Amino acid sequence: MAKKTTGRRPEGNLVKELDTAIALLTRVRALAASTAVSDGTGQQAAKQIAAGNQPKRVLSSEARGKMAAAQKKRWAKVRRQKKKAERAALAQ
Repeated sequence: MAKKTTGRRPEGNLVKELDTAIALLTRVRALAASTAVSDGTGQQAAKQIAAGNQPKRVLSSEARGKMAAAQKKRWAKVRRQKKKAERAALAQ
């Protein structure tokens, strides 16, 4: 005689196990995508994805140097304008 099915959920944590497997698959896909696109920072990105954080941007030393030079140039301009204003105030 065949068993009758009642339409109830099977015993155990099948739904939890499936949710865990889906979450793991999502992480693996994100990791694969980040390592395929990254330029040698795949391990760092993998650690951050596993921790649930977004990977940080990695700048080259050349880019950081350009940014520093541009910032120094902006501050030099501010100082020049301040000196010019002080001189103009003293001249009057």
